Formats: sequence, C-alpha cells, structure tokens
Amino acid sequence: MIAKAPENGKRGSDTQGLLRYLFGKGKANEHTDPHLVAAWDPEWLEGGAFAQLVGHRGWLPRLARDIDAAMTGHEVHVADGHVYHVVLSVPRADGQLGDEVWQALIDEAIEHMGFGPDTGGVGGCRWVAVHHGLSVEGNDHVHLLINLVRGDGTIANTYRDWPRWRSWCLTVEERLDLIRTAPAGAGRKATSRAELERAARAGNRTDRQRLTQLVAEAAAMAGSELDFLAHLQRADVRYKPRLSEDKVIGYAVALSADEEDTEPLWFSGSTLRRDLSLPRLRARWEDHGLRWDAIAEQFWTGEHAVNTGDVHRTQAAWRELTRLLEAAQPAVEEHVAHDRDRWSHTVGEIVDLIVALARFDPEPDRLQRTADHLARAAQLERHQRRPQPRQRGVALPLLVAATRAAAACKDPAPIVLAAVVLLIWSIVKILQLAVDRRQPPPTASARQQIATAADQLADHPILRTAQRTGECGSPVLPEPGMELVSRAPFVTNRLHGLDRPSTTRTPPAQPGNGGRSR
Repeated sequence: MIAKAPENGKRGSDTQGLLRYLFGKGKANEHTDPHLVAAWDPEWLEGGAFAQLVGHRGWLPRLARDIDAAMTGHEVHVADGHVYHVVLSVPRADGQLGDEVWQALIDEAIEHMGFGPDTGGVGGCRWVAVHHGLSVEGNDHVHLLINLVRGDGTIANTYRDWPRWRSWCLTVEERLDLIRTAPAGAGRKATSRAELERAARAGNRTDRQRLTQLVAEAAAMAGSELDFLAHLQRADVRYKPRLSEDKVIGYAVALSADEEDTEPLWFSGSTLRRDLSLPRLRARWEDHGLRWDAIAEQFWTGEHAVNTGDVHRTQAAWRELTRLLEAAQPAVEEHVAHDRDRWSHTVGEIVDLIVALARFDPEPDRLQRTADHLARAAQLERHQRRPQPRQRGVALPLLVAATRAAAACKDPAPIVLAAVVLLIWSIVKILQLAVDRRQPPPTASARQQIATAADQLADHPILRTAQRTGECGSPVLPEPGMELVSRAPFVTNRLHGLDRPSTTRTPPAQPGNGGRSR
C-alpha cells in the first residue's frame, strides 16, 4: 500500500473545488465510480441522515460547508492551506479491497495519524474518503480529504507525516498480506498525468510501462553499450544522451511518436527503473573504459551508425541456454547465501534472463510480472547509491551467459519453451527456499516480492500443465556436500530457429530535440 500526495501537492485552500474534482470524471476520465466510503460524520454515508442529499443539486457545497465548519466557526486561517489531500492505493495484483475494508482502513489511518478526536472524544478534524474504483494503471485507491482545523480550533500536527504514513502502510501490508512495497527511495517513479492521458487515449499501457519493458529487454540482451544501442534501435525506441564535459553520463528514451503532432515523452533510464540507469548498466559491461568514453557520444548521437544487423541465432543457442540453466541451479543456491551485493546482482541477473525469455511467450504478462517482483526484491538498500562491481563466483557468469544465449535465440518450439520455463521455475524456487540462508537476511519486503514472483510464475499455463502431469516439482535444496536435484526436464531435441529479416529502425534522436522529459 502506498500513501502519496497528488501532483499539485497535498495542501490546498479550496475544499469545494477539491470535492468537485473528486466526484467528477477526472482529467483522464479515470474516475469511474466516485462515492463516499468513509467520513468523520457517518450521517453522510449510506443509510445516514444526509445520504439522501448525495448526488442532488447543491449537495457538494453543503458537504464542503460541513467539512469547513470548525475552521469557519473558530475563524482560523491556515497559512499553507487547510485542505490536506492524500491518495491511498494498492497494486493491481492485490485486486479490489472493497468499501468495507477501505472504510475500516481509513478510520484506522485517521486515528494513527492523529486527525481523530482526542481522548475525550472531541476536537477531531473533519474529513471524507472518496473511492474512485480502479486507476488507469488498475490500482484500487481512495482519496482522503481532511480539513486540518480541529474541532477545538487548533491545527492538526503534520510534522513528519510521510514517515508516519509509511509506517502505517507497511503495517497494513503485513496484516492484510498485501504486496510489500519497497522502502522509501527504491524502485520506480510515479506515473505522470501526461502518461495517463496518453495511455487512456490509446487504450494501452503508459509510455513508462512500455519503455521499462523494452529497455529492460535491450539491457538483458546486450553485451556492451554499443550492443545496447543496437537493441534499442531494433525495438524502435528513440534515445538521446545526457552529456557532461563531452562525456555520456546518462540517457533518455522515448517511444516513436504515433502521431506527427504528438510530442514524445522522454524518460531517463533511472526513472524507468533504478537499475536501468547508465552507471548501473555500465557496471554490467566489462568492456566499458576510457577508449569507449572517447567515442560514445558519436554513437549515442547518431554521428557514427550503429550496426543493427540481426544477431546470428541457431538451434545450438537453445541447447546452450538449457545447459547453462541446469548448471546455474546449484550455483544459485550457493550464491544467494553471500553478501547483499552478491545476492542483489544474482537476483537482478535472473530478472534479465526472464525478461529476455518473455518475448517468446505467447502470453508474456505473467513472466513480465514475475520479473517485475524480482526486480523490486533486487533493489539495493537506500544508502547504497553507487553501483558496486559485480561479484565473481559461479552463478553470476552462468546467468549472464544464459541471458546472452536467450538473446541469441529465435522463436522456440513449444516443448523447448516449456523446458526453459520449468528450469526458470526451479531457479526461482531455489531462490525462494534459500533466501533464509542469506546473511545478512533480506528485508521482509524483499521476501514478499520473491514469494509473489514465485506465485506469479506458478500460475503460468506451462507450470499448471506440468503440475497436472507430474513433470514439475519443487527443487530439493541440498545439505552441505550434496548435489541439488531438480525434476525440471532437460530437453535438447526438437530445437529449431526461425530467421527474421532485419527491419528499418528509427534513427536515434539528436541531443536537444523537442519533447517533454521525465
């Protein structure tokens, strides 16, 4: 669960104006079913004395006057704005909580944050909670509007309110078994209004969501920075560098505009996902150095052409991939028990591997969601800002090689895809079972993300079929000195490749081109 302020801030001075917005259609028609789910005065809720006024002429001004009554009566002016506006939301994977659950949660939040009555039952703030249904991104959410002037004329204390909101949200996640969200400062940026509007018009995912997938795929398949640019061009992704003293220190990407008069929305790599920033990506590529620094700008700006010729792919690539995955299973079990950086890098490489394989799945959403949850689990702690060198060992080179092999593959036969998914399943289960051995232990949020990733993958049609036929089982974690046993089949026959012709790609954007940046 997340508590956040709207784009225009959490404080305002127009109670009625905010109510009009909350009960309107929204800027992107995202308000599908606005209705009250909780209020300081239950008479405004269904079955109450004022409930019959809802929806009729003049009811919003009446509600606004009631909310502002204490402020008006005590003649209090709040310099920064008396309206306090917070949005509470849960991820799409948690489904819809329902009005009764939201009402109980809002009542609890009001008490936790100190907006309710004092111990004598008087002096509380006046507030309402409005439920909108699902957001454009599919998240169930409510808006909480509070007048900060309490019943006795004092102003509610909002000092360090976000840490208090965060603490409460984590408690709710634990109690209701909701998806655990990352610690503050980790993960991805919030979706902007411009993205939501464009997604609503297209009836599609937001630009950020699509770019995150495409850039993650390109990063997973690339063996160098130049290779990364080639994969971006093949995916029809526009890119431009961020320069400092004639050196490329970052980048931004955008989808090719679907309409001539539509400005592209640009996103830096770190706003898509923190591990997609250029410093983090360069930490993967061993060939990055001074020699590349001297020529990188020419390739990023298009002064030197990037070779986008199709990578040579053969049946041997699938055989090599399955071989590497089998070899990686015992290595992963040993690898994740080491330090936090080593664990994070290993999980991150598994994410890259799943992203590279998702493009072969006729229904890739489940693999993509699995990768998304593992990526959250792999996020380093907040104080670790600098990318650390990749730790050597056995598992990481095997996983890197497996990802490169997946990138070199063509569309597989169904039996081959099934074999690879089963092997991935074994590795994810090893990761889930071995996580208890990690020192220092991962956070509760990371554990939950791994568990959710395993649940997502377990519901894959291939896994469901394998479970019915008895071909899929949980991997057996070895005791020291024992070999790991997995019942995932190793399939090397019926491998084939399908050649794809190279296609013309959109050239990279020049630095300083138009469009909005994020």
